[in-house]
Amino acid sequence: MPDLPDIQTLRLCSMLASFAFFGVFARLWLGQRDAVYLLYWAASSLLYTLTILSFDVSGHTPLQDGLLYALLSASTLLSLSGVRRFDGLAPFPLWLILPILVSGFGYGVPAHLFGADSAAARIGGTCGSILTMAITGGLLVFGGRGAASPGRRIAGAAYLAYIPCFLAAITAEAFGVASVNMAALIPMLADQLLLAVLNLGLIAMPGERAQARLQEAALRDPLTGAWNRAGLAALAPRLLRPGHAVIVLDVDHFKTINDRHGHGAGDRILTALVASARAVLPAGAEIARLGGDEFVMILPDQSRAEASWLADEVRHAIRRASDLPPWTISLGIAAVEPGDRDFAQAIERADAALYRAKAAGRDRAA
Repeated sequence: MPDLPDIQTLRLCSMLASFAFFGVFARLWLGQRDAVYLLYWAASSLLYTLTILSFDVSGHTPLQDGLLYALLSASTLLSLSGVRRFDGLAPFPLWLILPILVSGFGYGVPAHLFGADSAAARIGGTCGSILTMAITGGLLVFGGRGAASPGRRIAGAAYLAYIPCFLAAITAEAFGVASVNMAALIPMLADQLLLAVLNLGLIAMPGERAQARLQEAALRDPLTGAWNRAGLAALAPRLLRPGHAVIVLDVDHFKTINDRHGHGAGDRILTALVASARAVLPAGAEIARLGGDEFVMILPDQSRAEASWLADEVRHAIRRASDLPPWTISLGIAAVEPGDRDFAQAIERADAALYRAKAAGRDRAA
């Protein structure tokens, strides 16, 4: 049987790696002070380093080692708190205390009953670590807002990958297959791979979010926030379906408004139009700017009658916009048909209906 690795060497490697990532996160934060989540990730790495170091100087009493197991869980949950801050959530919900208590008491109670550093105590503390990793990894992979980014999934998978390592340590402790502290040895072995993976996943998250925002910005109209033509094309795979309705609309006498009140007033009207439309559109509906004062709304699973009702709701909603010159809109309604290969054909039909609305006196839908 091959010799087992030296725990002290593995512990030193884990400390050095974790402390290095503390330096990376701290340096990144110094370059962007508003990215407070980086401080949480730096604190997580630093606390993990100090906690591992403290195991060497601990008196190994039930209280001391129980506290250290609790701090191990706290260091992992600090990383989760940073992710929550990154998502714009409260970093420390009250329930985060639970896995910390489970880790501390999971070690401390058996240590008091069966002796400090007993197999039962190490198993109890490791159970708390499993709970902590399951919560952190699970929320990173499955609990983010929208689709999880690759970096988030990588970090979450790394946390979850600790769980089979902890289970192996518990099995080894329960059956006494080794004379060393397997509850420390196996997780330290896992650190040599997983510490780097999870921290690199966290480091990737801000860059991925910035890239996603740049990609979306390229598909948005900078004035109104509506989709532009490129964004409309990107929506086609999801929304170009028979049974969906299309409404084309524009501002009546928009050039006259600009001439009388200035282009600033015209810009405010376009912004108010999009905001008013979004306030009444159902979930899943989208609005895009075709150019100038012309917009198109795509309404999933809306009949002609439902689309007509929504068109009137938008007309009424714009009247509630304040501090603007008097203005109205006209709208044309059409349906996406089975033969449509892009939105251009449906928009052309809706555009023809829009001209009928204008010919009938404007400020109406057709």
